[in-house]
Amino acid sequence: MRAFLGAAIAALALLVGAAPPASAHASLVDSDPDEGAVVATAPETVVLTFNEPVRLTSQPIRVYDADGEQVESSAEADDRQVTVALPGADDLADGTYVVAWNALSGDGHPLSGALTFSIGAPSASLVEPPAPESSSRAVTAVRDALTAATYVGLLVAAGLALFTSRVLPTSWSGTDVRRRLRRLMSGAALVAGAAAVLLVPVASVYAQGRELDGLLTSFSPALVLNEVSCAVLVVVGLAVVVRASGDAPPDARAVRLLTGGALLALAGPALVGHTRAYAPWPLLVASDVLHLVAGATWLGGLVGLALAVRALAGREQLAATTLARFSTLAGGLLLLVAATGSFLGWRVVGSWDALFSTTYGRLLLVKVGLALLVAAMGGWNRWRTLPTVRAAAGFADRERAAALLTRTVRIEAVVLVALLATTGVLVNQPPRPEPLTAASGTTGASTAGVGDLRVLAVMSPQRPGANTLLVQVQDDAGDPVDLPAPPLVRLAGPGGQTEDVTVQTVGSGTWRAQVVVAAPGAWEVQVGLATSDREQERATVRLAVAR
Repeated sequence: MRAFLGAAIAALALLVGAAPPASAHASLVDSDPDEGAVVATAPETVVLTFNEPVRLTSQPIRVYDADGEQVESSAEADDRQVTVALPGADDLADGTYVVAWNALSGDGHPLSGALTFSIGAPSASLVEPPAPESSSRAVTAVRDALTAATYVGLLVAAGLALFTSRVLPTSWSGTDVRRRLRRLMSGAALVAGAAAVLLVPVASVYAQGRELDGLLTSFSPALVLNEVSCAVLVVVGLAVVVRASGDAPPDARAVRLLTGGALLALAGPALVGHTRAYAPWPLLVASDVLHLVAGATWLGGLVGLALAVRALAGREQLAATTLARFSTLAGGLLLLVAATGSFLGWRVVGSWDALFSTTYGRLLLVKVGLALLVAAMGGWNRWRTLPTVRAAAGFADRERAAALLTRTVRIEAVVLVALLATTGVLVNQPPRPEPLTAASGTTGASTAGVGDLRVLAVMSPQRPGANTLLVQVQDDAGDPVDLPAPPLVRLAGPGGQTEDVTVQTVGSGTWRAQVVVAAPGAWEVQVGLATSDREQERATVRLAVAR
């Protein structure tokens, strides 16, 4: 039995402690200009839109030109949008620019990325901007360890509070068992409360990409308000639980305090969850709390049964009553979790296709299957195990009933381990496919030489479907060259299909067209240049279209 309980606790640690920094579900979902866009004139601002509220940190957002020189800029955050102010159009030359952004998601995870856009026409090459500061593995390891300790201690302490107040019969004194439960509950509450408090300054350092030696000098309360609120609820709720617990069966007032304190503490982690990013957020946050309550009930019930099962082995009626109460409470919570979890999964995954085509969706289906297995086991225990325990008469029947009860707890522990392990993998997966971004260090532009000139072509988004094709003719210095007539452009696909493209002049030596790319693969942009009234040169620029 101890091995099963240890495995369950290890699975819980995996659930909350194994997520690397990249596991944050916040992501950039839109921008103005778009990634890789080519605009005719310099924009006054660049707007970044995220899928959940973000905040700025002590690290500034910087803008760089194609040569890696920093451009003057400023930034401010408003809910899910970050607005980066740029200098006037007269101060920005044509070419490619990179907005190296960083922000803090609602759950305390730092985010960073780069948005590339061009004015007039893309630059032929791009110097990669410097990476933002990030904390070392030591900081993330401490943060993960404190998070794991908070959740494991919280679920054990709150779960035992619910077990002693709602499951264990008050008609049974069980002084020794209740004393062991109280000691374990108090120890778990102490671990959870201390870890939640220590997590606040560590989360502040982690959010700013700093190291542990800056715990005091770099502490920023404004960046960790959610973590502070979570710590307050956990500490206050568990303090109520510890104060209301005792070695004797709880009276009506103690039952209310144990239940209320456990629910208050379990509400804390919902303040730093991802569900607030999706509407309607009150229902989704309530679903988060219900999931934690169910997890605490299962884990606390298994720990409580493991400590009480030997003492109850000769008391079949008490054992049956305890098991019935645990089954009823866990089963009711399971139904609530199934209903709210289905709605939560639908809102987060976003579509039926994503449910089957993404890793997150497939793992969610596995989790649902395990939950249905738990429901089936609850029905079996309710209609088969309980009657057997109640019907035990002689010594042999009592031995068989005790063995059946022990086996039931072990089987539920195995399913709990599987369910928590699946959830541990699930929380490390982004719920939706990450938005496409340009490869670091390149604008996606390709060139081909023709005499003393150079033809540059870029296609956006360079995926099957509708694309914007930009063609520019440059001299040796990279400056656009005016031609006597627009170029003749033809698009050739990997299957041999060709299409004449009508281009429109958008600037000096620069033309744009809307094209449809039928399939991924190697495509050619064949450009015919009229360099004079009688002479014409041809160049072929090759572009790779990804899937």
